[in-house]
Amino acid sequence: MKRVENLRLTALSLIRFVKPSFVPAAIAACVIVTGGVLFSAQNEQNFQIRLKNSVETELDLVATRLGAEVRGSMSALRGLVNSLSVEPFMERAVFERIATKILVQNSQISRISAAPGGVVSMSFPATSGKAPGTDLTRFSSLRAVTDRARQKAKPVIDGPVRLPSGERGFTVYYPVFTMRSGEPVFWGFVEAAIAERPFYRNAGLGGERKASEAALHGIEGGDGIRLAIRDASLADHVQDAFFGDGALFDQSPVLRSLALPGGTWQLGALPKDGWAQAPDNGDTIRLIILLAVLVVVLPIVLTGNLISERQRNLARLRVRDEELLSLSRRLDMALNASRIGIWEIDLATQKRSWDNRMLDLHGLAPDNPHPTFEAWRASVHPADMRSASLSLLRTLDDGEEYRSQYRVLRADGSVRHIRTVGSVYRCADGGERMTGIAWDVTDDVSLTEELLSAKALADARNAELERTRDQIVHNALHDPLTGLGNRRMLDMKLAELGGDTGLSNVAILHIDLDRFKQINDTLGHAAGDAMLVHAAGILGANVRKGDIVARIGGDEFVLVVTDAPNKTYLAALSERIIGRMRQPVDYNGFPCRFGVSIGIAVARDTPVEASRLLVNADIALYRAKESGRNRHEFFTEFLQAEVIRNKRIADDILEGIEKDQFVVWYQPQFDATTLTLAGVEALIRWQHPRDGLLTPDRFLPIAEELNVTATLDRIVLEKALADDRRWQADGIVIPKISVNVSARRLSDATLLHALDGLQIAPGKIAFELVESIFLDESDDRVTANIAAIKRRGIDIEIDDFGTGHTSIVSLLKIKPKRLKIDRQLVAPILGSKKQQGLIRSIIDIGRSLGVETVAEGVESFAHAEMLGLFGCDLLQGYAFARPLSPEDLARFAGQEALKLAS
Repeated sequence: MKRVENLRLTALSLIRFVKPSFVPAAIAACVIVTGGVLFSAQNEQNFQIRLKNSVETELDLVATRLGAEVRGSMSALRGLVNSLSVEPFMERAVFERIATKILVQNSQISRISAAPGGVVSMSFPATSGKAPGTDLTRFSSLRAVTDRARQKAKPVIDGPVRLPSGERGFTVYYPVFTMRSGEPVFWGFVEAAIAERPFYRNAGLGGERKASEAALHGIEGGDGIRLAIRDASLADHVQDAFFGDGALFDQSPVLRSLALPGGTWQLGALPKDGWAQAPDNGDTIRLIILLAVLVVVLPIVLTGNLISERQRNLARLRVRDEELLSLSRRLDMALNASRIGIWEIDLATQKRSWDNRMLDLHGLAPDNPHPTFEAWRASVHPADMRSASLSLLRTLDDGEEYRSQYRVLRADGSVRHIRTVGSVYRCADGGERMTGIAWDVTDDVSLTEELLSAKALADARNAELERTRDQIVHNALHDPLTGLGNRRMLDMKLAELGGDTGLSNVAILHIDLDRFKQINDTLGHAAGDAMLVHAAGILGANVRKGDIVARIGGDEFVLVVTDAPNKTYLAALSERIIGRMRQPVDYNGFPCRFGVSIGIAVARDTPVEASRLLVNADIALYRAKESGRNRHEFFTEFLQAEVIRNKRIADDILEGIEKDQFVVWYQPQFDATTLTLAGVEALIRWQHPRDGLLTPDRFLPIAEELNVTATLDRIVLEKALADDRRWQADGIVIPKISVNVSARRLSDATLLHALDGLQIAPGKIAFELVESIFLDESDDRVTANIAAIKRRGIDIEIDDFGTGHTSIVSLLKIKPKRLKIDRQLVAPILGSKKQQGLIRSIIDIGRSLGVETVAEGVESFAHAEMLGLFGCDLLQGYAFARPLSPEDLARFAGQEALKLAS
């Protein structure tokens, strides 16, 4: 782009230079160029004529040489033809002597054959000649040639052809006639082979067949011709070129016809460089034309430009005078409008020259344009006199630029601020003067003072905003109640500690307050807040400098121990915190007690991500709470493996629900008096694809955490009803089916709607409610659902009775159908009078309330007999049958039950 711009500017300058004389210069140049072009065209035409004449001359020479060479070969063969005409039965020795002479004298002839009647009888030399007995007319192409020679009684040259020696050449068929009874009679042919290379060489065309260029002499600027030869014996069937490039005949060559025995050759020639050549003097002529243009045009251009330049200079001078006058007017107007004064000091005489504005700025009378130094000094404020004088003296001594600002006392008592600048210059006469300007900056000074005052106020406000921002940041990173860092601050600190690699040599204590909810519920949130502040104080008092304490939840804290000591120190720290937290705290006269559970996770040499370490501490805290609370627990690989195992089981449970892997087994229940089948308890099993059939203790705790126990209860109920329909279809009658119902299922708002969609016969299904549901504390929804369930003909059974908290009042409230005595109470009755009395009491309570009793865990018939004597209604246990699959239960109910009863 820069180069293009330079070229454009250069072109514009050139145009401006030649513009005044452009017309006359252009006319002169056109006349000279036109004459030169006409002369150059005539020179080109003359050169083409000379070039063509030279090519024709050279081509005539080549044609003459070729004709002479062919005629020489025919003359040499004519002697042998004449001898054969006289002596048709020539002996071989005579033939070979004559042929040898011909071959020696004519190097282009490579062999000679005698063919009486067209059949070769003799050939020389024998090694390269045609074999005796060869019929020259056996091929149609050869027969056409020999017939033409016989009919015309003249020799015919054919070719070029491939000779037996492998070379290319021409074949001559010379007809021989003998006189018989005064009449010529055809005898046969003399056949001769002319080698191509010697033939061309003797004709002056070089030794190679492709040598299509011959020396060209006598042509100005030329150095040869290109030659091509083709057979044109038949006007309507011109053959391809056998010498040179056949394409030459399409380039307007010079043509010559060469008449040969029995045919015609056509020769074509072009200059070596073609017709599109330029004469050697073309560049000289063009140079002469260019020089003529320059000699004539250049003086015209220079003269016109000088005249134009003089006119432009005069015009510029007039414009400058006008501009200077206009500028002077504008400057005067600007100085008047801006109240800028102009001053000057002659350094030799110390004479001052001031304009009226300068005098007005300093409060001096306008009638004295040359005030003295004392008059100027009297107008300057005394406090500024020293600095103003020093600035002036420094300029005079050092030649620096003069800059000064000072105050002027006016006669009316007002103060004006004057700013002045100036510099020293040398006059035309060699003297030195200092000139400058001065203007009133009072408004600027006032504005500056106001700005400084505003800046001071802004700085004060910025400081206040900075304090406010710091407070906002502190509030964003800290808990407002305890003053400890919050979760956001904890994440930031852990990120700083871990950097890009992760945490190392750091311990995290995840702390959770035990029984904190009870304090909130009983004494209110204010008491809970007081406990949180108390806990924060304990934690802050038990950490080292550099450790981090944060509150991350309602009653959860995290303590980060940097440069973590050994496990013993962390355990002691945890026990110290637990001990301090265990001490009662007085709140408004009420002693508050709470405990604390701590989970500890440590990152040693191997870096661990902060989020992973927090999760590990949370896992350890969960184990501490699970193990009884008010204790600490370290995270171990075993805990992690357990978490991973529980996670896998949880994933498998969800997948098992989706893939219908949960099945129902049944344990029979028998009448204690008749020992007949009185019902079954439906028990869930998991047909695990990898671990096989799993009992509830393997997966129910995790299912409760997943909140899918209600779903499993629904699956058991639906499958139990489906199995019962199949049993009835097979003629097997199961009096009742007991199904376990979890607390979540019992409090489900959609339970009744789901039951309405099932076909449940009255008395067929019994819901077993675990006594640990706390029936005494059940909410209104649970109570309402139990009542609605009973109205739908579903019995209620209390499972594991004797191990929970059910009271007689709750039994009266719920009115269950049956009480199921827990196996822990049944097992020891054979050897314990107290246990027997306890069982009798439970059975008596049931009878008095009209509630049947079911004993589970009956392991022997001795147990069955004693329970029957006590008045128990139903028995269930391994003494009768283990849990069975639906198919096994069907077989058991149909066969083995009768055997057992008998």
